[in-house]
Amino acid sequence: MDGNPFVCVTTDAVEPDLNWEQEHYAEAGVDYRIHTLRQASPQAIIKAASMAHVLVVDQAKITSEVIQGLTQCRLIIRHGDGFDNLDVEAARRHGILCANEPGFWSKEAAEQAFALGMALALRLPLQEKVARRPTGTGSGWNLQHIMPYSGLASQTVGLLGCGKIGQHALSLYKAVAHRVLVHDPGLTPGEIQALGATPVSFDQLLIQSDILSIHVPATQGTIGLFNAQTLGHMKKGAILINTARGSIVDTEALVHALESGHLGGAGLDSTLPEPLPENHRLFHCSNVIITPHMAWYSEDALARIRKQIVTDVLACKRGELPAHPLNPDVLETPQSRWKKA
Repeated sequence: MDGNPFVCVTTDAVEPDLNWEQEHYAEAGVDYRIHTLRQASPQAIIKAASMAHVLVVDQAKITSEVIQGLTQCRLIIRHGDGFDNLDVEAARRHGILCANEPGFWSKEAAEQAFALGMALALRLPLQEKVARRPTGTGSGWNLQHIMPYSGLASQTVGLLGCGKIGQHALSLYKAVAHRVLVHDPGLTPGEIQALGATPVSFDQLLIQSDILSIHVPATQGTIGLFNAQTLGHMKKGAILINTARGSIVDTEALVHALESGHLGGAGLDSTLPEPLPENHRLFHCSNVIITPHMAWYSEDALARIRKQIVTDVLACKRGELPAHPLNPDVLETPQSRWKKA
């Protein structure tokens, strides 16, 4: 260090407070600065973070313009798995190391996906509405609004992606479904079979799945993957579950597939845009469950990731690497700021 304080800036956070972090950074001699910049302009983020040696980001957009203004930054930490709001390539060009915090809520995300899939397969939203409105005749309920639907034991579940979250989802679905299909180019057919699932192509996944659950990050190859064409290839009456990123599913195409009756339902923890505007057409679909991007959450998971972020920040202060670098190749470039620590 050059005698100046080591500065860590948090642009935005989901935690109710960051008192725990403040205490630990104060003990370690870190100048810690907290902001609420989730929807802020690049200029506002630069003004708040230009002196940061480490930038911790949740949902704020760290664009190429922002990165150009981070003149002191050595490390950007994304609070969570996905990093589609962070221009990693621009960071590399400016010699900044990036890191994320993957896997801390893999079970939570899988459980949310499973719960959404099961709730829609059993038509629980419709069951709840019918239960609230007895007809006064016969059984007192108009059960014809709910029936028919198939038992879970006859359902085929398809998983797009079988990393940590997908594997947790696989273990849950295997306990109730007839069979589980997996499409994941990162795994060999033998590896998928060893997990107890059937490897299939993407087209086969679309055609055969009664419930299709998305467990891949938003990348150039997955953004907009579920569009009018691919949704049209899905099995009639199928249910689509997305607890990954909203940008993977074309919202308007999904609305059309639901309203036309081609799809039987959708469970969405992530949407595009997010949040959806009030009175969006998806809210008027009786076969849709929308949750407020909570698949990541449990108090245990939140505590674990908070500890790891503090660990990574203090490691940077000592000149040590974070646990999960995203662009480690930057360390070998002439522009790398890590060598100046």
